Amino acid sequence: MSKLLSLTMKRFMLYAGLVLIASIPVYYYMINMLWHHELNEHHIALTAAAGREDKYLIIAFVTLLTVLFFLLLMIGFILLNRSISRSLWQPFYKSLAQIKHFNLDQQQPLAFEQTDIEEFAELNQSLSKLIAGNIAVYNQQKEFADNASHELQTPLAIIQSKLDLLLQTKFMTDTQYELIEEANKALSRVTRINKNLLLLTKIENSQFMDKEHIDLSLLLENTLVLFSNFSDDKHLSFDQQIKPAVFIEGNKILLEILLNNLITNTIRYTAPGNTILVQLTDSSLTMANPGTAGLQEEQVFKRFGATSVQTPGTGLGLSLVKQICNRYQWKATYTYADGRHIFTITF
Repeated sequence: MSKLLSLTMKRFMLYAGLVLIASIPVYYYMINMLWHHELNEHHIALTAAAGREDKYLIIAFVTLLTVLFFLLLMIGFILLNRSISRSLWQPFYKSLAQIKHFNLDQQQPLAFEQTDIEEFAELNQSLSKLIAGNIAVYNQQKEFADNASHELQTPLAIIQSKLDLLLQTKFMTDTQYELIEEANKALSRVTRINKNLLLLTKIENSQFMDKEHIDLSLLLENTLVLFSNFSDDKHLSFDQQIKPAVFIEGNKILLEILLNNLITNTIRYTAPGNTILVQLTDSSLTMANPGTAGLQEEQVFKRFGATSVQTPGTGLGLSLVKQICNRYQWKATYTYADGRHIFTITF
């Protein structure tokens, strides 16, 4: 039985119970009047004790019968109401089940069951229009992001080549060289943003659906080796607490992106001469690096989120991590404790 019907039934039973309780003194009053009328009409004289006993016996018997019929009526009403509600609300529950299993990424068409109940038919029509509109808007946004990222690649590459040619020209002043270098850095950041946006679009478009059995322990160790030069430049070391032979199901490209972004983030925001903790267990991956102040937790995994006063980079790295975790129903969390930024991926 639905919550709405259960609440209605409880209120109805409460009301019926109050009516039954209130009817008992009414029974007593009416039967008492009828009893005296019959005695007077037939000129029957009874002692006070005998009359009282007979009256109470009749009242108790009538009350018992009333309660019995009331219970039978309520039981029949409950059973009948449940039977009717199952057939009456069945179209609603079927529509609700389809909505619960609807995935905007997969965009499987929804075909609501035809029903003779006018209210549910109108509800299904409204839901169909709403879902169709959301799918159209979603597809337009994905297509725009995909096209924009692709179209930006060519002009960005041309600008990059022109700047490289300028750097190779002779008789360039220091001021000109610094200006070109600043432009080059800004262009490199725009290029990274464009590539990350394109990657986010591909993830949202489910273009990395292939899964395989991956040795995450080995992949993590190999990734740390690739970043050794980067960490050595800042005199950083890794405290590796990696459990061997931890296998998970996923797309290898996405897992490499996840690890690369986490490691890049920890190295970038760790002061020289410190140690970064990398811990892998059967159920989680944790990376912790020293920091002087915590980040804004609600902004950490947002695109272009301002997590602190100084936020170099594209602002998309941790957003990619979050998006990949969402793809596999993993949980990505950030905490700041004991002077360390702690990023945890729970499988």
